[in-house]
Amino acid sequence: MRFLSSLELAEERRFALSGMLRVLDALSREIKLVDEALKGMYRESEEARLLSTLPGVGMILSLTILSEIGDVGRFHSAKHLSSYAGLVPSTHQSGGHQRHGRITKQESRLLRWALQEAAIHAAGKPGPLRDHYLKVKKKGPKVARVAVARKMATYIYHMLKEKKTYRELVLSIPRPSDLG
Repeated sequence: MRFLSSLELAEERRFALSGMLRVLDALSREIKLVDEALKGMYRESEEARLLSTLPGVGMILSLTILSEIGDVGRFHSAKHLSSYAGLVPSTHQSGGHQRHGRITKQESRLLRWALQEAAIHAAGKPGPLRDHYLKVKKKGPKVARVAVARKMATYIYHMLKEKKTYRELVLSIPRPSDLG
């Protein structure tokens, strides 16, 4: 800003630049206000802090996910939440034959985007989500990202229902090797 203000310019260009700098200054103040408001909302929301324990989910994504889900009690199961996010395969049936296609993409675009964004980051961190990503990756990285996003929706459903952190939830799930 100082550099731009110090430039030697013709009068009409100086006038245009001054107007642009005023707009930039006003936008910077607005961004600061919104940022502070979001931080306050995050501090006040136990659910947002709970969701931020999930790999790949920070303050902004946790608030975005919560705003899109609303009351988790309106979903009967984790599958319903995944369906609401548009992360389930479409189904085509005819004459006793059933075929699954691409994801439906019908419901909440913002929730689907937030979960897929988080899935990208979660796939890079060690743990069950990365393991799931690597297992499905042979079908393609995009398919694996959607699979991780769907698994994250399942975790989110249970985290919000049971009021558990991601770590508590993962530790309470028996692993196949533990079952016998």
